[in-house]
Amino acid sequence: MPVTATTAPASAGESHKTPSATPLSQTDYLMPVEVHVFARDGQHYAFDCRSYAIFKLDRAAALVLERAARLSLPGIVEDLAGEVPEAEIRAHYLRFLEMLVAGELSCEPVPRPGRPPFKNLVLMLAGGCNMGCSYCFEKDVPIYQKPNVMTRDRADEVLDWFFRHQEGPKAHVQLYGGEPLLNWEVLTHVVERIDAWAAREGKDLSKYLITNGTLLNEERVGFLVDHGVTVQVSVDGDRRTHDRFRTFKNGRPTMPAILPNIKRLAEKGADFNLRAVLTRANKDPDAVTRGLSALGGERVSFEVVATDAREAQFDEADWEEFLAHYDRYLGRAFETWTGLPDEMKGTILKILRQQRVVYGCGAGVSEVTVAPDGNIYECQRIYRDPYSNIAENRGPTELDSRFLTMVDDRPVCRDCWARYLCGGGCLHQSQTGHGSDDPLPHYCRMKHALVEAAIVRIDQIRSVAARAVEA
Repeated sequence: MPVTATTAPASAGESHKTPSATPLSQTDYLMPVEVHVFARDGQHYAFDCRSYAIFKLDRAAALVLERAARLSLPGIVEDLAGEVPEAEIRAHYLRFLEMLVAGELSCEPVPRPGRPPFKNLVLMLAGGCNMGCSYCFEKDVPIYQKPNVMTRDRADEVLDWFFRHQEGPKAHVQLYGGEPLLNWEVLTHVVERIDAWAAREGKDLSKYLITNGTLLNEERVGFLVDHGVTVQVSVDGDRRTHDRFRTFKNGRPTMPAILPNIKRLAEKGADFNLRAVLTRANKDPDAVTRGLSALGGERVSFEVVATDAREAQFDEADWEEFLAHYDRYLGRAFETWTGLPDEMKGTILKILRQQRVVYGCGAGVSEVTVAPDGNIYECQRIYRDPYSNIAENRGPTELDSRFLTMVDDRPVCRDCWARYLCGGGCLHQSQTGHGSDDPLPHYCRMKHALVEAAIVRIDQIRSVAARAVEA
């Protein structure tokens, strides 16, 4: 068969508008499809950008389908003259029309979603930090300077505000800084209060701590484990790579203080992960993630640095080198699900669950950041003027975010085949990288490579499962 489906095209009950009867000779008919066609290791794939259906194609079918939205059948025949016989083109085209009628290929735009509920609070417990990372985006932001710590009374005011304005059954609180463990007493108070609130109101609550890991100890790890707090430790790979940029303020290396605490997290059974920042000194994600795994991390991930520090910031040559490494990293043989990169697992699950990211990270709508003075910011990394203060007692539903747009409204994103798995990328990275809200072209290439690799992995997983069933 020239076309083989590897995932279901759309959820049961999702509407499909049947295209009107169309003569194969009609010269102006364009198929109302939005598909991405690509080849990997000699196999051709098609990805329905709206329904997330995945198809394996032979080469001729792939050539026809990738033209079907922009050329009529006569145009396709003319365009592929000498490459694919006309009879074969017509057979493939007819098959794709039948798939449209059957709903195997989507023919309608994704309905515009409503505003997502406000459910995520980023709580800046401390503006300051005990480390002096040279690439840190926070180093020149006034609200991140010491002694800017949140008081217990202010934390209670922020939580009361959040409890009034939070929407829906799910809630998420991120414990953030600076270094939030500099304010441990208030952190424990916050965790105990939100736990009590969630139990009383029947909320599905998640809690997430981002820390540099230097101030953890046995007691603190025990508290975090007992209260179900997920911990992200920022660490940039092996010791040598990490200590190049991530030092204490006096220049001393920080890895000796972090390693014992990673071990404590593992021994206590904590839900934790290690996350690296890739700089021009460590552009190979495979080497970095292997280094993180060697430190004891079962869940590891990375991000490309967003900074104006020249010793760390990627230039054009760095991006090209990184992207070449990234392609090899995505194509690496992974024997188990847990061995897959975190970002690939997340993409695979989004495709299989048909989850669409239409509002990016949700900053300013589903998520806000509150500073120690009670000022509300749309993003934990972009600090323009605050757009409110908790004292005004207004939630995100009453405040208009100034930079968040639905991905279909963004000119650079609206025609991208991967937009619903991306949401437009990180605005802070975009602004730092080229002074615009539009995603960096390099980021787009990175996201496209990731989604294509995830599609191939889905096909491989399903093939292995099918062979196991047959056996």
